[in-house]
Amino acid sequence: ATKSMAAHSRRFWQTRTPMCKFLVLIISCLSCVRSQSGSDEANLHEQQALQSLRDSLADAMALLQHGSDHSKEAAAEGLAQMAIATTISQPFHPVTFRNAAVEAGVVEQLVALLNNDKPKPATERAQRFALEALEAIATDDPTTESDNGHALAVCKAGAVRHIVRLLASSDQSVQVAAAGCAAILSECRECQAMLSAQKAEEQLVMLGTFGNDAAKLRAVAALDVLALNNVPSQKRIAKAGGLSLLQGLREYAGEELRTTAGGMVGSLTKPTTSVTVDVKAHARQAHETRLKHSKLWDSAVGVARAYAPR
Repeated sequence: ATKSMAAHSRRFWQTRTPMCKFLVLIISCLSCVRSQSGSDEANLHEQQALQSLRDSLADAMALLQHGSDHSKEAAAEGLAQMAIATTISQPFHPVTFRNAAVEAGVVEQLVALLNNDKPKPATERAQRFALEALEAIATDDPTTESDNGHALAVCKAGAVRHIVRLLASSDQSVQVAAAGCAAILSECRECQAMLSAQKAEEQLVMLGTFGNDAAKLRAVAALDVLALNNVPSQKRIAKAGGLSLLQGLREYAGEELRTTAGGMVGSLTKPTTSVTVDVKAHARQAHETRLKHSKLWDSAVGVARAYAPR
């Protein structure tokens, strides 16, 4: 097991962008100084590391705003890798990076890449990485009952309407990334309402019906979380043809997805009543739903997601 983890760590490091590697070193320094005593010297090192992180994020933002197409793609990819790295392989708390990214305005710049209304929209590759970065930044720790507020920050930055539109992108990798981002944002109740206002249920049902296998997995995950403690959304999913989608998966999909689809059919067909759940209980249920679909993804794709620790 130790050799396997070491091999995974080497592969992880070899495939990172230069910006990602640099940020790993910075935040690793933060971890080291926090493990030391609360001396003035340790506090100074921590402040210097935090400033280096902020400076690096500012550089990434400059590339997102003014760089070439290739530079924007690389910057978005690096941010996505870094956000994911903080939850997989690195010995520091992921909130450090996420808080810094939100405070620096990185979320708004990533959302800007999703906007196709501009005279020169970003490339599909840049949009895919921007979606993956936003998904990772919005992700809570699934072992807690807390909502760190990052998903709401993404939604308030105007991401929702672009994400729903990109569910119908002509690029399949963008479709998958958009569905993954929608699933994470759906854990937040305020984001649930925003997604429904943009008719996300209809687009997700369409993607789950006609998309590729990866898109189906992500679309079903998003529908499952979007319907959580959300009776109006359950009705919209059923009206959009969600029952036909789920019944087909229950009959023809793999064993684990059949079970999940069967449970969703049950929740959509039973008499609907208003559900009142407190914030912590909703967060816990949303995290449990995420982990369930992360395991489905792992078993089908063979790639561990950042937010499904074993």
